[in-house]
Amino acid sequence: MTDGAGDQATAEDPGPPAASDFDEGFAAAEVSSGLRRVWRTAEPDLPPEIEPFSFVSRDLLDRVAAALACRRGSSLVDLACGRGGPGMWLAKTTSADLTGVDFSRVAVEQATRRADLFGLTDRARFVVGNLEATGLPDLAFDAAMCIDAFHMPADMPRAAGEALRILRRGGRLVLTDWQPRTPGDDRLSPRRRALDWTRLLRDAGFVDIAVEARPEWHETFTRVYRTALEIGDPDDDPALTALQDEARRQLPNADGMDRVLVSARRP
Repeated sequence: MTDGAGDQATAEDPGPPAASDFDEGFAAAEVSSGLRRVWRTAEPDLPPEIEPFSFVSRDLLDRVAAALACRRGSSLVDLACGRGGPGMWLAKTTSADLTGVDFSRVAVEQATRRADLFGLTDRARFVVGNLEATGLPDLAFDAAMCIDAFHMPADMPRAAGEALRILRRGGRLVLTDWQPRTPGDDRLSPRRRALDWTRLLRDAGFVDIAVEARPEWHETFTRVYRTALEIGDPDDDPALTALQDEARRQLPNADGMDRVLVSARRP
């Protein structure tokens, strides 16, 4: 999974993740019975085919769908799409055409194979690219989404500018992520403690920026971690082992962050 707060809560910023690390994580997730057990227990209302690599709930995905405002035939891009589950569920729900982009070739291959689970074989495609350089054309999409990954690139302003570039006039960007409850909280990594979504997106040229936090979204985030730890022995399941290790790092400082949905519009 993504490292829940996106990076370790230490005095040193660990820097952006490498595609090879995510290749390994996605390969492990594909065959992990432990991760499936965590999600069945922690979020039983979440459609099982989503198999998230992030911290989503049915309520949060419904809110993302409403904020994207896609209609039949809209073009939606899922930035840092991972294995594709949340984006494909949203595309199916809204009848949008989907393009997913991820820097992990393993994720792109898995998402492509999984499109049939959502009935999207003819309406979804997945390509290799990253948040700072998607390789997609200018003004190509009605809406863009990003689940729990927009904090990860080395150059976040460049990523915000890239999202603006590929959206059509009036197109919406909707992302889920975290932000510090107290700016500058030294329990969090330097990257995390300085996050300011409104400033980042405004400086990139977006307008109508809104940041929403709900306690139940934060509860999903921590409940997934607690559920993983309650399982106990991961029994040679590397994906569950990684999630348990992540939970031990993140839970002690989870009260320093809010789980947020951020929306913005290209003028």
